[in-house]
Amino acid sequence: MISNLSSEKYKYMYKLFSILSLTLTFVLSSCSESTKNQPSRSQQMTLTVDVVVLEPASVARTLTIPGSILPNEQVDLYSEVSGRVQAIRFSEGQSVAKGTTLLQVDTDILKAQRSQVNVELSLAEKDESRKKALLESKGISQQEYEVSQANLAAAQAKINLLNVQIDKASIKAPFSGKIGLRQVSEGAFITPSTLITSIVQENKIKVEFAVPEKYTQNVEKGQVIHFQADGLSKSFSGKVYAFEPKIDKGTRMMTVRAELQNPGKLIAGAFVSIQYDMGKEENAFMVPTESIIPVLNGQKVYVSRKGLVVEVPVQMGIRTEDKVQVIGELQKGDQVLISGLLAVRPGMPIKTKITTK
Repeated sequence: MISNLSSEKYKYMYKLFSILSLTLTFVLSSCSESTKNQPSRSQQMTLTVDVVVLEPASVARTLTIPGSILPNEQVDLYSEVSGRVQAIRFSEGQSVAKGTTLLQVDTDILKAQRSQVNVELSLAEKDESRKKALLESKGISQQEYEVSQANLAAAQAKINLLNVQIDKASIKAPFSGKIGLRQVSEGAFITPSTLITSIVQENKIKVEFAVPEKYTQNVEKGQVIHFQADGLSKSFSGKVYAFEPKIDKGTRMMTVRAELQNPGKLIAGAFVSIQYDMGKEENAFMVPTESIIPVLNGQKVYVSRKGLVVEVPVQMGIRTEDKVQVIGELQKGDQVLISGLLAVRPGMPIKTKITTK
C-alpha cells in the first residue's frame, strides 16, 4: 500500500514539474519577442539640436585690423662730414621751414685746405696758359701740354670737393616739419655716424596696416578706412593711396597705406584699430560664431543632411559682431548645427530645431 502511495505521489510531482516547465518556456519566449519588437536605446534617445538654415546674403566687407600711424615724412639727421659742432641753431620741438640751417660744423680746416688748393689752382692755370702758347709755336709737344691741362683739372676738382664739404658742414632741414630731441651739444666732435636730431612732418599723416592674403584682390586706391587711436574717443577717416605690389612670404599679408590731414591730435607711431570698408560680399553664408569648431588645420562646422551629421571643413571670411562668413563645400539650405557640438559625431542621426539666431 505504501508503494502504491509513493507511485501516485511521484506521478503527481512529475505532472506539476512539466506544467511549470511549459509555463516558464512560454513566459521566456514572450519576453524575447517583446524585446525584439522594442527600439534600441540609441533609437529611443535621438539627439535634438538647434540649427540655422544657410541662405546667401549680401554682407558689408568690413575688416577689423590693427595699424599704426606714420608721419608724412621723417628723417634722422646726421652730418656728412666730421668735425666739431660750432653752433646749434634750433630748439627741441621747434617747427622749421625747408632749408633752415639747424647746425654748423666747424670748417676752419676745410677752408684752410681750400686756400692752399687755390694757390695750386692759380699756378696750374698759369702753367697751362704758358704751355698752350708754347704748343702753338711748336715749342713743346702735345703730351707736355696735356700734362699741364691734367694738373689744372685736378686742382679744380680739389676745389670743388672742398666746396662741397664746406657746404655739407651746414646741416639744413630737408623739408618743413617739427624738430625732435637734440642728441649733441655745441663743442662736441661728431662724425657721419653721430645722430644729431630728427625732423618729422606731421601736418599730413599716413596709416599703415596689413591685409590678409585672401582679401588682397579687393584692395583698391580710394577706399575709405575708419579708425580710432588709443586715448581718443573720436573716430577718424582716411583714404587708401598705395599698397605693396607683393604679399609678404612670412606673414602672408600685404601692406597697405592710407592718408589724411592730421587734425592735430594724432601722433606718429600710435596704435590704431581700423575698420576697413572693402565694399560688399555677395552670396555670403553667415553663421553664428558658436557654430565654428577649431581643429588642427583650420576650422569646421557640422551640417545636418538627410537627418545625419556631416562634417564640413571651412575657412572664415568676413566677421560681424555675432556672425562670421564660412567658405567651404556648403550649399543653400544646409542646416548648420549651433548646439550639441560636443555630443554629435559624423554619420550620427539627429533631430533638428530651426532657429533664426
